[in-house]
Amino acid sequence: MKSVSVSAGLHQDDAGKALLDACWAHLAGAQVKRRRALGGLAVLAVAALPWIGSAWPQTGWVNEGLEWAGLALLVLAVLGRCACMLYLGGRKGADLVAEGPYSVSRNPLYVFSMVAVFGMGLQTGSLVVGLVLAAAAGLIFHWIVGEEEILLRQAFGDRYATYCKQVPKFLPRWSLWQSPGHVTVDLHGVWKTVRDALPYFLSIPVFEAIEAAQQAGWVHVYFFLF
Repeated sequence: MKSVSVSAGLHQDDAGKALLDACWAHLAGAQVKRRRALGGLAVLAVAALPWIGSAWPQTGWVNEGLEWAGLALLVLAVLGRCACMLYLGGRKGADLVAEGPYSVSRNPLYVFSMVAVFGMGLQTGSLVVGLVLAAAAGLIFHWIVGEEEILLRQAFGDRYATYCKQVPKFLPRWSLWQSPGHVTVDLHGVWKTVRDALPYFLSIPVFEAIEAAQQAGWVHVYFFLF
């Protein structure tokens, strides 16, 4: 089914405004928990990965290929998140955006975040590590999306219910793509997205340092994963 554009907010009465304010205040608290959970996942990964090594030869083409693929995914994730911000145009929380990336997936920002986590995991030279980290991040995003959807249904009612029926929660359905001829760009939002995504690339020197420590014998590898 072809998606329809949804950009109407609540009726501008006092009760609607109060409900919207309460919804986003609650969601702000949930987003803090999401960031803490992702931070905890990052700490756990850095603590565990020194004892886990790639089963592929360190200088082999498979290991190198996985690392380069991971870098490509990191770049893709940053570009994708910037594209999402272009269509949000500063409207996040005020309108229900269903254009561009939001016309093919209800949560494209989280989709690209999972792509980034997968790319970071591939920097270890292990496909299994990438998949495990992406799956763990996916569970966190699945939880926060549930929180968001409850609130969005309260805030936007039938319009959001219709949007949910037409557009997948995560996996993009490209046949639904639609975009206006012009979009309002929030340059501050785009720059903030780029700035927030730059730490993704810290995984490269961090995992290279772990690999160097393993090769030097400073830490012992107990598990080898493909």
